[in-house]
Amino acid sequence: MRTLLFLIAAVALGQAGCRVSASANLNAGNKKGEEFDDEPPVQGQGQTDPMPSEYALLGARHDVTLAPDKKTPVCSCLAAALGGPGDPAFKWAGPVPAIDAESQLVIAVSSEGIACPDAKEDNLGASYWGYRLSGDDVIVTVENSRNGRPIMGGAIIPKPLGDGQVYVKPASKAVPYGKPLATADKVCKLGNPGPVRKSGKRPAGSAEEEDDNW
Repeated sequence: MRTLLFLIAAVALGQAGCRVSASANLNAGNKKGEEFDDEPPVQGQGQTDPMPSEYALLGARHDVTLAPDKKTPVCSCLAAALGGPGDPAFKWAGPVPAIDAESQLVIAVSSEGIACPDAKEDNLGASYWGYRLSGDDVIVTVENSRNGRPIMGGAIIPKPLGDGQVYVKPASKAVPYGKPLATADKVCKLGNPGPVRKSGKRPAGSAEEEDDNW
């Protein structure tokens, strides 16, 4: 009987010792984990070094429109403005994006409120469609807005190289927007404001127009 009681007591003490040992190891592991933080440091309000700024990507923008007082047509049935994002000709629905003034431009187009005899009755107006490169020039294309698709009021486009210019043209002969106002001109010219772009690589994914008979 005494031998049985002795064995039970020994087993109980052994289990308690195991629990103490496991608890000690667990606590030591937690402390070690607190000394090494795998997460990157978060920039707090006390830090003064700003995060590096990033320029906006090239392409259509749904958050930019032409200012109401800039609706004078510069092409057939179309008003347009070209410049930096802070230009008062542009109205932004959200934060004004940052661009590289040497290699990028903002364009906004609108046919709202402009008489257009060639437009069909069910036409919803002009919408930015895309751009192409032709030598040093940038050719912006506008299309007829379609049901079920948002109207694109503008875009960020590459700035033409050197003496290159930004031109506007319709996506097809059926599009009344973007033709030159003067019948002697082949295309509608917008210009190339800002500093001259002396060099630069073509934007990734941009197309080059081989045929200059646009």
